[in-house]
Amino acid sequence: MSPMPLRIEALLKNGSKTWNQLRQEGKTAEDYTGATFVQLFSANTNLAELCLAGSEWEACDLSRVSFRNADLSNAYFHGGRLQDCDFRNAQLEGATFENLKLVRCNFSGAKGLKALELIAVDMDYVVGLEELEEKEEEENVGTRASSGVENSEETPLAFAQNFRPFDSPEQLFQKGLRRLEQIPLWVLDVHELGPPLPLQTFIALGPEGLLRDLAKAKLSHQKPTLTETGLQRAKNALAQNSADVACAIACAIVYLHHAGAEFSCDEAALRTLHNAFQETIELDDLTGAVDPRLVHALKLAKAEQTLLNSLDELRIRLSAAQLFTALLQAKLPPEHAHWKEAVENDETATSLCKMASGGDLDFLEEAFHVFAGLPEEIQLQRLAYLAVSNQMVEELLNKR
Repeated sequence: MSPMPLRIEALLKNGSKTWNQLRQEGKTAEDYTGATFVQLFSANTNLAELCLAGSEWEACDLSRVSFRNADLSNAYFHGGRLQDCDFRNAQLEGATFENLKLVRCNFSGAKGLKALELIAVDMDYVVGLEELEEKEEEENVGTRASSGVENSEETPLAFAQNFRPFDSPEQLFQKGLRRLEQIPLWVLDVHELGPPLPLQTFIALGPEGLLRDLAKAKLSHQKPTLTETGLQRAKNALAQNSADVACAIACAIVYLHHAGAEFSCDEAALRTLHNAFQETIELDDLTGAVDPRLVHALKLAKAEQTLLNSLDELRIRLSAAQLFTALLQAKLPPEHAHWKEAVENDETATSLCKMASGGDLDFLEEAFHVFAGLPEEIQLQRLAYLAVSNQMVEELLNKR
């Protein structure tokens, strides 16, 4: 009598390397119907083409797991996080995803999506579920319209049902990226927000390229490549002190810091950084971007008071950018008759408005028109840069 094979739950707890090796050697089964996984942490696991019908996944943290061509019909994913997982061509009829986060997962070609249930799922740059999301929004609009709300005194709220000012800047940023045709290179400047990698290739010659190359390695979970040539180029940038090289100096400082290299920054370079930062802060633009690389460089240069003095302005700009982005994503542009009512009827939006303008919606209106007139990519860049810059300065304040 052959021994009872180990259950898949036990096998996966031994690690993905062991499981993948056993699969390669043909020592695993193909049918694991009804398997139950609780608080499973798994990365780089090959579950492609398995039958996992009716399986349950409770509070699991899965990264780069392949469910490609797998049968997940009637499966139940509850809680946890799924990042960079591959669901291409998987069978998902009757499956449920509830109270979890999906990050950069690919559902292209998945089957049974009409019977897939999504409940309180936070999705960032997910591919293949766009039609499902749009259908849900359309059904919500239809429900409100058929109930006669649009003809009642609650008309403004009918238009605001997709208004999500309570979403974090990171969530708004991730949602906005899904609308762009391609991921721009500047997302590497805000790697703290966990953006997907841009597909464009670039040559890391100057300090900016070198720093972005480090960010790319970090997002790819790879060891960065450091060369003597790159380190020397970064050090050479510190010898420049003209106003138009502030970004290069900032990137060089941050790059050398992450590389663990010794370097010195003279007063002229620090003055260049300080002047560039002050010029940005004093700009009369309610959502003007503040480069997080510049903020990081000043932080490393111990210019803490300069940064702390700017915190109120950073909070104001971030609040405005967050509010405007949420309005635009809810299809409430400044031309919409009820965007102000939408703000007034939401507690978070009211708080953002108060921070940005002291609660003066008329004052905000002009800035909203300016922001809405920008290309969508620039809107997102402003939001992302402000979010990361604000976070760094807030951390400085908390350490005091």
